[in-house]
Amino acid sequence: MDIRSLRYFVTIAELGSFSAAARYLNVAQPALSRQIKALEARFATRLLVRSPRGIAVTAPGERLFRYGLSILRQLEQVPAVIKDRDQPVTGLVTVGLPSSVSPILSLPLLARAKEKVPGVRVHLVESLSGYLNEWVQTRRLDLAILFDAEPNLNHRLDAMLVEELCLVGEAGAFPAGMRSIPFAGLSGYPLVLPGMSHSLRRLLEAMARSHGVRLDVAYEVDSRAVVVRLARAGDAFAILAEGAVRDEILSGRLRALKIIEPRVSRSVSLAASVLPGGTPACEEVRRVILELGRELQTTGAWKAAGQPAPVRPDET
Repeated sequence: MDIRSLRYFVTIAELGSFSAAARYLNVAQPALSRQIKALEARFATRLLVRSPRGIAVTAPGERLFRYGLSILRQLEQVPAVIKDRDQPVTGLVTVGLPSSVSPILSLPLLARAKEKVPGVRVHLVESLSGYLNEWVQTRRLDLAILFDAEPNLNHRLDAMLVEELCLVGEAGAFPAGMRSIPFAGLSGYPLVLPGMSHSLRRLLEAMARSHGVRLDVAYEVDSRAVVVRLARAGDAFAILAEGAVRDEILSGRLRALKIIEPRVSRSVSLAASVLPGGTPACEEVRRVILELGRELQTTGAWKAAGQPAPVRPDET
């Protein structure tokens, strides 16, 4: 198998279409089809399945996609790895941010990276923490912010902070003097929560079971933007970190009540892949994120309930 056929396959799987991949790669579509047929013959298995809605990736194809993407990303980093260390740092660094962290970190990170490492291109990817965890381990991402991450041989963790979660609703939905709510009190509010694949949902469900609380899940939504719109409209209440809706709170469109008895909190860590292919650019952006995280906590833009225990080196 050559690199060209692997690149063709990964591009088709990413774009979900032979025609879109042909345009992107500037390659005739029949040539792409021949390459994929050759790959499938080599591995004696189907990798892609055509359907009226586009291309579906089979289970073996998904495994090849993850592995192939890692290989291609490492190849892209070769010039940066062998570059003279006295030269300015350059390269591409892909950073994954959970949707609730993106409002806090995305714009400051882009601005700080442009200032500190102007030769580095930072590509931000927003998704669920669980997906980001998988992608950083398989080198699809160089760095990722993760919630409640466990030590793993495939990534290096830097503990950043522990953030508390709040009940968030339309500004007029709570009595004027109300500042907090017991966890048991959540049962009286229609909630918009992410699906069970999300670590926050699993955390809340586990706490509800252990404290005998029934959560009223009115909507299941994995999009922060939709969650915020539902909360602003008064249709449901969200459970988020205060920083995730800081602008809406400052503008008076939303209010946040601390959840107490018990408090609901989660650790926030920065994960870096330990697979081969790390570059000076990746290390510089890692330093920028950690430095920026500390500053945002100091200014109150990213409220911390405490600092998580550092991950011991022998755990990773």
